Amino acid sequence: MSITHPQTYPHPDYEAAHQQTYERAPRHPITPIPLPPGVGQTDFDSAISEFISIAGEESVFVKEGLSDYIDPYDVHEHDPSQRKLPSAAVCPDSTDQLSSVLRVANKYKIPLWHFSRGKNLGYGGPAPRVNGSVALDLHKLDKIIEVNDEYHYAVVEPGVTFIQLYEYCVEHKKKVWPSTPSLGWGSVIGNTVDRGMGFGMNYAHHQCVTGIEVMLPDGDVVRTGQWGISSSPSAFLSKFTFGPSLEGLFFQSNLGVVTKMSLWLTPQPQAYMCCSFSMPLFTDLEVMVDVFGEMKRNGTVQSCVWFTSLIETLCIMGRREDYWTGEGPVPDWRLEELRQETGFGHWYARWGLYGPKRIVEAQFEEIKSVVARRAPTGTIAGNLYANPGEDGRLDATTVPDQDGRMFVGIPSLWSLPLINWPISKEKKDGKAAHGDYAPVIPSNGKLLIEWIEVSKPICEANGVELMADFFMHERHVVLMNMFTWDQTDNTQKEKMERLYYGLYEEAKKRGYGMYRGHVNHMDLIAHLNDFNNHAYNRFVEKIKDAIDPNGILGPGKQGIWPNRFRHLREAQEKRFD
Repeated sequence: MSITHPQTYPHPDYEAAHQQTYERAPRHPITPIPLPPGVGQTDFDSAISEFISIAGEESVFVKEGLSDYIDPYDVHEHDPSQRKLPSAAVCPDSTDQLSSVLRVANKYKIPLWHFSRGKNLGYGGPAPRVNGSVALDLHKLDKIIEVNDEYHYAVVEPGVTFIQLYEYCVEHKKKVWPSTPSLGWGSVIGNTVDRGMGFGMNYAHHQCVTGIEVMLPDGDVVRTGQWGISSSPSAFLSKFTFGPSLEGLFFQSNLGVVTKMSLWLTPQPQAYMCCSFSMPLFTDLEVMVDVFGEMKRNGTVQSCVWFTSLIETLCIMGRREDYWTGEGPVPDWRLEELRQETGFGHWYARWGLYGPKRIVEAQFEEIKSVVARRAPTGTIAGNLYANPGEDGRLDATTVPDQDGRMFVGIPSLWSLPLINWPISKEKKDGKAAHGDYAPVIPSNGKLLIEWIEVSKPICEANGVELMADFFMHERHVVLMNMFTWDQTDNTQKEKMERLYYGLYEEAKKRGYGMYRGHVNHMDLIAHLNDFNNHAYNRFVEKIKDAIDPNGILGPGKQGIWPNRFRHLREAQEKRFD
């Protein structure tokens, strides 16, 4: 068994960021280590011995070696009764080893908490829903099976990161632009199964999946869609299948471990245009949402439209103290001064246009015409990059960072510094942390303004600014209410907990579900599925009990509990109603 964790990333900057995120000082020691519920010490020790025989001593972690398997932004780290801790961690490096790990877990009824890279920051990281679960870390399954630049797709294992996929495409001169989120250190599969998003043409990652390979809790392996047909030439090309589609059962799921996934990529375009639009007033958000929402639905804009608030724009460039030295959040009057000083709008929309040069130019002319008519006080900009050569393919690296980066599929860690917003540069022992509340809201200007107006005072009452951005899809937006704090300050941690529940209550009134939930709040969010006495949850739990009778895989994930652990949910349900 190991008590020290090896290097996680081959890239020095990524590894340094990882170490900084997970450093424990001045955090509380990872003690006492809980046993899995209902598992005695003898059975636990036997299971650990068998995990070692499967994966090797260097791939099983205990005690101090668990520092990479906690929530690095935990609001309960000082409270042993609420802190989420694993009892051990195991890192298989093949599907054969994974199958053997599942066999041992079933034998001793050891609950496992599985993840790809654990970069679920703001949502619990790799920490388990059930205390004492063994962390099942899949980062060593990191093979890129294929990148096909005729049909533009990739097939990868769980440990493959966005930066790894991008570098593979560059090295092998693939004619594709992979989509990437704002941070490139996460797993392609991990992000996709959690319904994460990127910024380019294929920004809705989970909607770009065709076939997946899944290992069920008993070790059986299933391939979905056309991939279920041996040697099918359409395995990664079509979402059509014969019979029920199964892929969705394994998104945000504890029904199986996704071991391989295909994902559609964007063909290298001839031209790309970086576009932006802003308006001066806070209330201009309403017209911006309605104008761009309509253009998303009619196909004028095909990529993601990413909206950021003024505070989020500023936090990328500096810290709160750089703009405001008074008490509490930055007041509205100072924000208006900053808007005028910087030239930014209160809201800033960015998107990309991709394709043949003439089509990109025509799209932009149409967009300019629409906003000139419906939002005349706004400012629109577009910078075009094109390859006029015979091959007609634009190299993403020729686009300057300020216009390209994640919009052209180049991963980075560019947004990581934003969490330092509340930390004074003079406070050397401060530890930045962040959380998110992410409701799914109709793409309607009045409803977006309403949500901003109810969430802003909740944020400010708990000592933080409204730090909001959202990703516009065709008919809805996924809005991120981000909040950052100093993790060494227990009072701030308590305020962040109050803030979360305050936003939850407002979302509940409006029927807004979450696109994703923190491990501490998964039952709370799942409880919103109240139709017919929570029929959705009951249905999924019937499946769970059938395929995972020992309840070993991710108990409680997304509020889905196996029969064996259902009492853990029932004990807290009264608070939901």
